Amino acid sequence: MNGPIALAATALLVFSRAIQQQNVIGKHYLAAALTPMLIAAGEIAIVGAIVIDGWAAWPWISAGGGLGAIAAMWLHNRIRSLFNRA
Repeated sequence: MNGPIALAATALLVFSRAIQQQNVIGKHYLAAALTPMLIAAGEIAIVGAIVIDGWAAWPWISAGGGLGAIAAMWLHNRIRSLFNRA
């Protein structure tokens, strides 16, 4: 069963895309240059999960997207709060 892999891959992809957006907005050049490696890994894993499981991967991919978005929002806010204290 590749469902958990599809979930993790989508979470990684959405998380990476959201962080990349913040990197670009914040003009963090090095992070913006490195983040696409994570994005590519997530995309490749999702395509593999779809090839193997077809539509059965859909609920796992959907759940992974939500988890990735929430994780990126939480981490970004956490990092901002740590730097704003200084």
